[in-house]
Amino acid sequence: MDKLASPLGGTGKGSGTPGDGPGGPWMVVARLPGLAALHEEALAGMLARLTATDPEGPDHPMRVGRVAAMLAAEFGLDGGQCDLLARAATLHDVGKLAMPADVFGHRHVLDPAARREMERHTLLGAALLAHATAPWIRLGALIALTHHERWDGSGYPDGLSGEEIPLAARLVAVADVYDALRSERPYKGAQDHDEAMRRILEGDDRIRPGQFDPAVLAALQRRAPDIALLPR
Repeated sequence: MDKLASPLGGTGKGSGTPGDGPGGPWMVVARLPGLAALHEEALAGMLARLTATDPEGPDHPMRVGRVAAMLAAEFGLDGGQCDLLARAATLHDVGKLAMPADVFGHRHVLDPAARREMERHTLLGAALLAHATAPWIRLGALIALTHHERWDGSGYPDGLSGEEIPLAARLVAVADVYDALRSERPYKGAQDHDEAMRRILEGDDRIRPGQFDPAVLAALQRRAPDIALLPR
């Protein structure tokens, strides 16, 4: 998991990502028999609720995971690491469960105040997952926290830039936007594969290519024929 999670151990800009030091949350949970398994069971229930009610659609987390794993393979990650990422990526928006109903279940473009509230889902998601010991959930916590950071530093919650952002989050960021473009929403229609690719690679009124890791965009272009064939 080290390559995916790098630079794991705290972003250094105030988010307070939990670590593994003596007495830290990972070590405390490890000393409580059965708690880790119960945590994973509870998490499965939360994820089921999220996928059933989120306007992003019930299959969005799984599709994001599949695309992210395909992109990860272009970085030399082995099958086990790609599978780990595919599973962890399903947790990227789990923090939405802690959002007010009118924000979480929005059916329209959010106004600035609601958008600021929605941005808190990154911190809330990391907090929900903070005490896990299972590697896929730990990676999910990191992805939940950082998948809206941007290569050019314009993202949130910490304004990280470049390789300050963990590789897993850089991969999920592209996969998330790709699937959002391909999906129908109450306030927009679905784009076909070619149009989604064009918007990511060339930009539009909401997307700038500079927000993504150029190496991940190159991987997206290489895998585009395979991604286009993924079931929807």
